[in-house]
Amino acid sequence: MIPTETATLLQAAQAGDQGACSRLVEENQGLIWSVVKRYARKGQDSEDLYQLGCLGFLKAVHGFDLAFGTQFSTYAVPKIAGEIRRFLRDDGPVKVSRGQKVVRSEVDEQDVVAFAGTASAVCAAILRFREGRLVDKREFLFHDTQDIPALREEFLPRYYLEDNEFIPKSIAVDELPAGSGELARLLGETRGSKVRLYVPQRGDTARLVEMARTNAVERLARESGRYAREQKHLDELAALLGLKEPPRIIESYDISNWGDGTSVAGMVVFEDGKPKKAGYRRFKMNTVAGTDDYASMAETLARRAAEYEKGAKGQFGIKPDLLLIDGGRGQVSAVQAALAGTQLADVPMFGMVKDDKHRTRGLVSAAGGEIMLAMHGGVFTFVTSIQDETHRWANDYRRRMQKSRAYSSTLQSVPGVGPATSRALMAHFKTVSAVKEASEEQLAGAKGVSRAAARAVYAHFHPQPEQPSAET
Repeated sequence: MIPTETATLLQAAQAGDQGACSRLVEENQGLIWSVVKRYARKGQDSEDLYQLGCLGFLKAVHGFDLAFGTQFSTYAVPKIAGEIRRFLRDDGPVKVSRGQKVVRSEVDEQDVVAFAGTASAVCAAILRFREGRLVDKREFLFHDTQDIPALREEFLPRYYLEDNEFIPKSIAVDELPAGSGELARLLGETRGSKVRLYVPQRGDTARLVEMARTNAVERLARESGRYAREQKHLDELAALLGLKEPPRIIESYDISNWGDGTSVAGMVVFEDGKPKKAGYRRFKMNTVAGTDDYASMAETLARRAAEYEKGAKGQFGIKPDLLLIDGGRGQVSAVQAALAGTQLADVPMFGMVKDDKHRTRGLVSAAGGEIMLAMHGGVFTFVTSIQDETHRWANDYRRRMQKSRAYSSTLQSVPGVGPATSRALMAHFKTVSAVKEASEEQLAGAKGVSRAAARAVYAHFHPQPEQPSAET
């Protein structure tokens, strides 16, 4: 007998519920891997075989009849193995070469796009083919949605037209979005030649669409466990801090100083419990002289609020759900005063404090007491990871600035080269080594570098040997 829960999931998947498909893949990863291991050998990529195994598994899901009277696993294993064996045997759209899977397309320049979703997330998977070969696989996750048609309609024009992505001759999709004719016209105008946007009905390209969909389903299944853990941490953090909702967007800030009293700030972003590195930002202090963590943190957050209020794009245009400041009550109070009257004044804010061994200890507000994290393992680990990442990001910026200054001071030792010329040279050549290797003409070609300065720099790094005195 098949367990009732499995039977329910199978029926839902066969009725088109992609969330049920993802759940079945997630629950049967061990079964799929057990088959993959039979065929994994030198020259084969296990992850690629696993994806093919998932494709065979999904065929089993849709082909299984509850009236068979057999266990689903008994039916699924031959389907999984069959898909892998065909991959290893056929010289068709999928072949193995030099230890790496090579997927071929009927069209020399084509993208293959498919979507899959659960009750809380959708994944868009893209296979990119150039010269008939698979050159890249991309997957995009969208949480808190299950509306695949709406996301398809929004995603395709944004991906190809707004993100300046290369537009191939042909785009094969699992389903056409609403307004597909107009989209194809715009794609063609942007590319400069006709673009075919279509749903393949049969053949190798139709199989590649199924492979893209399998990638999306497998990614959702893989992410569901991670997302569940991260969501649990956010739920626990919200309860601990008294927040109405789990904080989806968390911004964290740290100040890094060095010996001459100069300070920089680092800002990191966590979205849905994971680092969002595209949102990371760095700040040089504009108004703070000397080492003053309170004033530096206040300036940083005031500038962050000003960017939001003027409608900046990117991360600065997003209002965070939680602000975390590396430091204690003093830093939090300084930031709170700086944000008073701004549109970020109502964002919950806490300081991350460390113990005497520089380990995360707790969270503090400007008014309340300290919230100890030691008894909250998941939250402790999560907040520690945020604090460590913020510290790393700020310190990395400080080290880069120090290195740049050291390089700049090296150039300023050249007679006739001042700070402005030094900065211009570093901006153009990036390293002192590159400056040393450049010709006089290359030096003079740098914006902001005069011919005289170029001659002086070149002569400094390429001294001419002294000429022997003439004999009398």
